[in-house]
Amino acid sequence: MNPSEIRENLDRKVQHIRSQNNLTARAKQTMIARVYLEARGALDQLREQEVQQIGRQREQLDRKLFGTNGFSPDANAVIARRDANDRAAKLDTPAAAEHALRRAEREGDRIMAKAIAAKAADYSGDPNWAQLLNQYVDGKPEETATLQAMVDLPDTNDGVWRMTKAIEYSVATPSELGSHMPESLAALPLDGDAPTAA
Repeated sequence: MNPSEIRENLDRKVQHIRSQNNLTARAKQTMIARVYLEARGALDQLREQEVQQIGRQREQLDRKLFGTNGFSPDANAVIARRDANDRAAKLDTPAAAEHALRRAEREGDRIMAKAIAAKAADYSGDPNWAQLLNQYVDGKPEETATLQAMVDLPDTNDGVWRMTKAIEYSVATPSELGSHMPESLAALPLDGDAPTAA
Protein backbone atom coordinates (compact mmCIF):
# COMPACT_ATOMS: atom_id res chain seq x y z
CA MET A 1 0.00 0.00 0.00
CA ASN A 2 1.08 3.57 -0.57
CA PRO A 3 0.96 6.25 2.18
CA SER A 4 -2.50 7.50 1.16
CA GLU A 5 -3.96 3.99 1.24
CA ILE A 6 -2.44 3.33 4.66
CA ARG A 7 -3.95 6.54 6.04
CA GLU A 8 -7.34 5.79 4.47
CA ASN A 9 -7.24 2.28 5.92
CA LEU A 10 -6.47 3.71 9.35
CA ASP A 11 -9.36 6.17 9.06
CA ARG A 12 -11.75 3.33 8.23
CA LYS A 13 -10.58 1.29 11.19
CA VAL A 14 -10.80 4.26 13.57
CA GLN A 15 -14.33 5.10 12.38
CA HIS A 16 -15.37 1.47 12.86
CA ILE A 17 -13.99 1.43 16.41
CA ARG A 18 -15.71 4.71 17.22
CA SER A 19 -19.03 3.27 16.07
CA GLN A 20 -18.87 0.31 18.49
CA ASN A 21 -21.33 1.33 21.21
CA ASN A 22 -20.56 -1.77 23.28
CA LEU A 23 -16.98 -0.62 23.93
CA THR A 24 -15.86 1.57 26.82
CA ALA A 25 -13.98 4.77 26.10
CA ARG A 26 -10.77 3.19 27.41
CA ALA A 27 -11.22 0.11 25.21
CA LYS A 28 -11.73 2.35 22.18
CA GLN A 29 -8.59 4.28 23.10
CA THR A 30 -6.57 1.08 23.29
CA MET A 31 -7.91 -0.32 20.03
CA ILE A 32 -7.37 2.99 18.23
CA ALA A 33 -3.84 3.22 19.63
CA ARG A 34 -3.09 -0.25 18.25
CA VAL A 35 -4.32 0.46 14.72
CA TYR A 36 -2.59 3.86 14.79
CA LEU A 37 0.76 2.28 15.73
CA GLU A 38 0.24 -0.35 13.04
CA ALA A 39 -0.29 2.37 10.42
CA ARG A 40 2.65 4.43 11.68
CA GLY A 41 4.89 1.37 11.54
CA ALA A 42 3.79 0.63 7.97
CA LEU A 43 4.57 4.23 6.93
CA ASP A 44 7.97 4.11 8.65
CA GLN A 45 8.70 0.90 6.76
CA LEU A 46 7.76 2.51 3.43
CA ARG A 47 10.01 5.46 4.16
CA GLU A 48 12.92 3.17 5.01
CA GLN A 49 12.31 1.17 1.83
CA GLU A 50 12.55 4.37 -0.22
CA VAL A 51 15.85 5.28 1.46
CA GLN A 52 17.22 1.80 0.79
CA GLN A 53 16.07 1.88 -2.83
CA ILE A 54 17.84 5.20 -3.42
CA GLY A 55 20.95 3.76 -1.78
CA ARG A 56 20.87 0.74 -4.08
CA GLN A 57 20.39 2.96 -7.15
CA ARG A 58 23.36 5.11 -6.09
CA GLU A 59 25.57 2.04 -5.62
CA GLN A 60 24.59 0.65 -9.03
CA LEU A 61 25.32 3.95 -10.76
CA ASP A 62 28.58 4.33 -8.84
CA ARG A 63 29.72 0.86 -9.97
CA LYS A 64 28.67 1.62 -13.54
CA LEU A 65 30.59 4.90 -13.64
CA PHE A 66 33.67 4.05 -11.56
CA GLY A 67 33.69 0.26 -11.42
CA THR A 68 35.51 -2.34 -13.47
CA ASN A 69 32.80 -2.92 -16.10
CA GLY A 70 34.45 -3.68 -19.39
CA PHE A 71 37.77 -4.64 -17.81
CA SER A 72 39.22 -8.11 -17.68
CA PRO A 73 38.52 -9.80 -14.32
CA ASP A 74 41.95 -11.46 -14.24
CA ALA A 75 44.42 -11.05 -11.39
CA ASN A 76 46.52 -8.47 -13.25
CA ALA A 77 43.49 -6.21 -13.74
CA VAL A 78 42.63 -6.48 -10.06
CA ILE A 79 46.18 -5.53 -9.11
CA ALA A 80 46.14 -2.64 -11.58
CA ARG A 81 42.86 -1.41 -10.12
CA ARG A 82 44.21 -1.48 -6.57
CA ASP A 83 47.38 0.28 -7.66
CA ALA A 84 45.35 2.95 -9.46
CA ASN A 85 43.16 3.47 -6.38
CA ASP A 86 46.24 3.84 -4.17
CA ARG A 87 47.82 6.38 -6.53
CA ALA A 88 44.55 8.32 -6.90
CA ALA A 89 44.14 8.46 -3.12
CA LYS A 90 47.47 10.33 -2.87
CA LEU A 91 46.30 13.09 -5.22
CA ASP A 92 45.46 15.68 -2.57
CA THR A 93 44.57 18.66 -4.76
CA PRO A 94 42.26 19.06 -7.76
CA ALA A 95 45.17 20.47 -9.76
CA ALA A 96 47.32 17.39 -9.17
CA ALA A 97 44.37 15.14 -9.94
CA GLU A 98 43.60 17.02 -13.17
CA HIS A 99 47.20 16.64 -14.31
CA ALA A 100 47.10 12.90 -13.51
CA LEU A 101 43.76 12.51 -15.30
CA ARG A 102 45.06 14.18 -18.45
CA ARG A 103 48.10 11.93 -18.41
CA ALA A 104 46.03 8.77 -17.82
CA GLU A 105 43.65 9.60 -20.67
CA ARG A 106 46.51 10.50 -22.99
CA GLU A 107 48.11 7.12 -22.26
CA GLY A 108 44.81 5.25 -22.58
CA ASP A 109 44.93 4.17 -18.94
CA ARG A 110 41.17 3.84 -18.34
CA ILE A 111 41.64 2.16 -14.96
CA MET A 112 43.65 5.11 -13.61
CA ALA A 113 41.24 7.62 -15.15
CA LYS A 114 38.29 5.92 -13.44
CA ALA A 115 40.16 5.86 -10.11
CA ILE A 116 40.84 9.61 -10.34
CA ALA A 117 37.22 10.30 -11.28
CA ALA A 118 36.05 8.24 -8.30
CA LYS A 119 38.32 10.30 -6.05
CA ALA A 120 36.82 13.49 -7.52
CA ALA A 121 33.31 12.15 -6.90
CA ASP A 122 34.14 11.65 -3.22
CA TYR A 123 34.89 15.39 -2.96
CA SER A 124 32.36 16.66 -5.49
CA GLY A 125 30.95 19.12 -2.94
CA ASP A 126 34.05 21.16 -3.74
CA PRO A 127 33.53 23.00 -7.07
CA ASN A 128 37.10 22.26 -8.21
CA TRP A 129 36.72 18.52 -7.70
CA ALA A 130 33.25 18.63 -9.29
CA GLN A 131 34.76 20.36 -12.34
CA LEU A 132 37.31 17.55 -12.60
CA LEU A 133 34.53 14.96 -12.51
CA ASN A 134 32.71 16.81 -15.30
CA GLN A 135 35.96 16.90 -17.25
CA TYR A 136 36.19 13.10 -16.95
CA VAL A 137 32.71 12.51 -18.42
CA ASP A 138 33.06 15.20 -21.10
CA GLY A 139 32.73 13.61 -24.53
CA LYS A 140 31.49 10.34 -23.04
CA PRO A 141 27.68 10.25 -23.51
CA GLU A 142 27.09 7.11 -21.43
CA GLU A 143 29.23 8.32 -18.53
CA THR A 144 27.60 11.75 -18.72
CA ALA A 145 24.13 10.20 -18.48
CA THR A 146 25.22 8.01 -15.56
CA LEU A 147 26.70 10.95 -13.68
CA GLN A 148 23.54 13.01 -14.28
CA ALA A 149 21.44 10.14 -12.93
CA MET A 150 23.62 10.12 -9.80
CA VAL A 151 23.31 13.88 -9.39
CA ASP A 152 19.53 13.64 -9.79
CA LEU A 153 19.22 11.18 -6.90
CA PRO A 154 18.26 12.88 -3.63
CA ASP A 155 20.71 13.05 -0.75
CA THR A 156 18.99 10.91 1.88
CA ASN A 157 21.15 12.51 4.60
CA ASP A 158 20.00 16.02 3.72
CA GLY A 159 17.98 17.56 6.54
CA VAL A 160 15.41 19.20 4.26
CA TRP A 161 14.86 15.94 2.33
CA ARG A 162 14.45 13.98 5.57
CA MET A 163 11.97 16.52 6.92
CA THR A 164 9.99 16.41 3.66
CA LYS A 165 9.84 12.62 3.81
CA ALA A 166 8.89 12.68 7.50
CA ILE A 167 5.86 14.77 6.52
CA GLU A 168 5.09 12.65 3.46
CA TYR A 169 5.08 9.47 5.54
CA SER A 170 3.35 10.91 8.60
CA VAL A 171 -0.10 10.11 9.91
CA ALA A 172 -2.39 12.30 12.03
CA THR A 173 -2.88 11.16 15.62
CA PRO A 174 -6.54 10.28 16.29
CA SER A 175 -8.14 12.68 18.75
CA GLU A 176 -8.93 9.86 21.20
CA LEU A 177 -5.25 9.45 21.96
CA GLY A 178 -4.89 13.05 23.10
CA SER A 179 -1.54 13.64 24.80
CA HIS A 180 -1.21 9.99 25.82
CA MET A 181 1.65 7.89 24.59
CA PRO A 182 0.05 5.54 22.04
CA GLU A 183 2.49 2.79 23.01
CA SER A 184 1.22 2.89 26.60
CA LEU A 185 -2.44 2.82 25.55
CA ALA A 186 -1.83 0.01 23.06
CA ALA A 187 -0.24 -2.10 25.80
CA LEU A 188 -3.35 -1.99 28.01
CA PRO A 189 -5.17 -5.35 28.13
CA LEU A 190 -8.50 -5.88 26.42
CA ASP A 191 -11.05 -8.65 26.93
CA GLY A 192 -9.98 -11.39 24.60
CA ASP A 193 -6.27 -10.56 24.69
CA ALA A 194 -4.08 -13.56 25.33
CA PRO A 195 -2.71 -13.45 28.89
CA THR A 196 0.96 -12.54 29.17
CA ALA A 197 3.35 -14.70 31.16
CA ALA A 198 4.24 -13.36 34.56
